[in-house]
Amino acid sequence: MMTTSPEMRLSHRQSIVPGKQQSLTRCCANLTPSWPTLLGSKRPLLLLVFSLSLSLWAALGETAAAQMSGSRSAKSDASFTLSGSVVNSVTGESVSHALVRIAGSSQRTVFSDGEGHFQFEGLTAGRVILTAQKPGYFSPQEFRGSANRLVNLGPDTDSVVVKLTPQGAISGRVTDATGQPIEHVPVHLTAKAVRDGRKHWEPRGQQQTDEDGRYRFANLMPGTYYLAAGPGRDETRILPGAEKPKTGYPSIFYPGVPDLASAAPLQLAAGQHAQADFSMTAGPVYHVSGSVAGYYPHQSVGFQLFSPSGDDVSLPINTEPETGRFDVDSVPPGSYVLKAFSQAGPDQPLRGEAHLNVAAANVENLHLILGPAMSIPVVVRMESRASSNQGAGADGIQAAPIAVRLISSDPTTAESYSTAVRGSGGANSVVLQNVEPGRYSVDLIPRGSWYVQSAQYGQTNLLNDDLVVASAGQSYPMEIVLRDDGASLTGTVKTPEGPYAEATVVVVPEPASKVAAKIAYAFAQNGFTFNGLAPGEYLIYAFDYAEGIEYSNPDVLQTYASQAAHVTLSASQKTQVALDLIRTGDGD
Repeated sequence: MMTTSPEMRLSHRQSIVPGKQQSLTRCCANLTPSWPTLLGSKRPLLLLVFSLSLSLWAALGETAAAQMSGSRSAKSDASFTLSGSVVNSVTGESVSHALVRIAGSSQRTVFSDGEGHFQFEGLTAGRVILTAQKPGYFSPQEFRGSANRLVNLGPDTDSVVVKLTPQGAISGRVTDATGQPIEHVPVHLTAKAVRDGRKHWEPRGQQQTDEDGRYRFANLMPGTYYLAAGPGRDETRILPGAEKPKTGYPSIFYPGVPDLASAAPLQLAAGQHAQADFSMTAGPVYHVSGSVAGYYPHQSVGFQLFSPSGDDVSLPINTEPETGRFDVDSVPPGSYVLKAFSQAGPDQPLRGEAHLNVAAANVENLHLILGPAMSIPVVVRMESRASSNQGAGADGIQAAPIAVRLISSDPTTAESYSTAVRGSGGANSVVLQNVEPGRYSVDLIPRGSWYVQSAQYGQTNLLNDDLVVASAGQSYPMEIVLRDDGASLTGTVKTPEGPYAEATVVVVPEPASKVAAKIAYAFAQNGFTFNGLAPGEYLIYAFDYAEGIEYSNPDVLQTYASQAAHVTLSASQKTQVALDLIRTGDGD
């Protein structure tokens, strides 16, 4: 009987255990003993079975390794698709050819198709910022002042909808009493907007009427607007070069009233095109003259004439620096504010102003006296209960402990902001510089965990009353006491469906005061946090959209008071609260 030598067995082992390119069939073909030989010997048969097992294990292992490698590669090279649509937020109709952009883990740009659909393919997993824009529309960030939309790309990413808000417009025609168009009449647009929970005036531009008396303001947000036309000269007649117009058009407010208090607001909805026409009657124009004193020799004096709405009236003002004389020609009837400016030094402005009522006669011998613009020092006393909280910054220099903002109720007066002035000892003091006379709401913004315990200006409690700055008389320092034992408030915002993605939380003291409400943004994952709240009672509101809510006005908040949470905070207390979402109708 034939036997197998050790050398043959070794050769068989070498051929049966294959390399990466050998297969099970090839291994079996290398077995040289014949079937009769195998039937007559058990050892070769066992060798064959063992060799076949090794070959099968090697082949299966190679296949499994290839599958595992492919799985890892597929996981690392996985790509995802982000699709969605762009729609008109007012009509719900699709917006075609909008530019859609993602930025973050992937960077792509596409246009929505004819039905407003868009799609990004081959994206890697991760978080991206999604934006869309198209001329004639406001993006969600522009319209609502909200943060960029974040999308988590992965296997469970849903289709998204991006809402663009159509822009509005106001247009009209200015004619005289006979219906003839008036050319070159200035038309001013003013918005009554809400910022930081307060209403204020915002000039939104000026247009000149064309030869048909038409004007147009485009690209407007939804909101409340006021229109004023004039003042203007009557230029319908051709006059000799040296002759001045004897008639003109006074400033009027829509729909034809003399002052802002009696003007009718235009409530512009998203995408609305409003029509506002004026009819003006020409009347005599007058001469305003006078003199200015109090400026330094060799220093110039500038003048500005303002309408009651705060618009600069474009009338030429002639001056004589040597004598201080000034003249304004062709002033139509109406109320005005004349302001004069000069300098006593690089950082020492001089100012003066006069309120005019031009009626049926020239205004002569008007006298303006320039004086230093008022500065109000802010004296801060800090009562700290934490030894580590002494106001020093990271660089060891004491930072200004508070910022102050003055918000004027007069549209002709600009806001004032406090300035930090470095002292000789390295500490910063706070001062309000160049404050014009008038009535102001006061915003007090302490740094870090401090809160305002009290704020006084003379006999005025600034936590309850407005600041009145007189044009003449005694000036006082603003005295403020800060403490750092404030309370902390954390919480979440919920709906019947669960946590809300993003909300604006407003904390308002009770009873109502002049202290500015505090706001924070609540996110579904992290909730919201307020630090440095003064001890006392508060109402807490969670709005889906608070951009247009006048939350500094107690009468406005009364509408939502039943949906607010009431909390009472003591010094250094830490409190948690769960808020119900208040839907304002402006959210998505």
